[in-house]
Amino acid sequence: MKSFAAALCLALAACSLWGQDSRVPSSATQSASKPAKKQVVVVVIDMAKIVKDSNLSKSVQAEFQAWVEQVKAALQPRGETIRAKQEALKNQGDKLTPDQKQTREKEIGVLQSELTQLQQKVQQDYQTRQQMAEDRLRKAFDPLVDALAKENGWDIILTKSDRMVWNSDAVDQTDYVLARFNAATASQLAAPAAAPAPAPAPARGN
Repeated sequence: MKSFAAALCLALAACSLWGQDSRVPSSATQSASKPAKKQVVVVVIDMAKIVKDSNLSKSVQAEFQAWVEQVKAALQPRGETIRAKQEALKNQGDKLTPDQKQTREKEIGVLQSELTQLQQKVQQDYQTRQQMAEDRLRKAFDPLVDALAKENGWDIILTKSDRMVWNSDAVDQTDYVLARFNAATASQLAAPAAAPAPAPAPARGN
């Protein structure tokens, strides 16, 4: 969307420079120039609202949250096992031989290392799935905006995040675009972006 804003700035700058040039363009230049549109149609959409309120976005977010909860449920027992073993070692440390204490410390270290590796893997999966969710929404939204622009004769589409000083409610097409986006993506709501990742292996017993 920012490219549209940049294009508008360039267009306005070009108009300003043209007004300062007293020379009359040659007929060759006039014939080669693309005819200017008499009235440029500019509309504004609130992307934050579309991302928050669209049905597809809610569906994607629900799938993402379900995966997060699945991973948390799988990792929590591992953390609890480590804490339990650490507490047992702390309480029984005086009664253990040096070899027994070393064995338990080594076991706890292995469990902590395995948990750290799983957490790193989960973090990578989290970022990958987050990017997949964004790509899925963009893949559905971008063609729709292009089609709506052609259908309605829109020349420039700005977002409310483009640092506009002011805009009239008359140019705000957020609700219209949101309604069309929901209608266009209704068939996608039951189709997950990707199969849920398998949960990590169960935690070891005490």
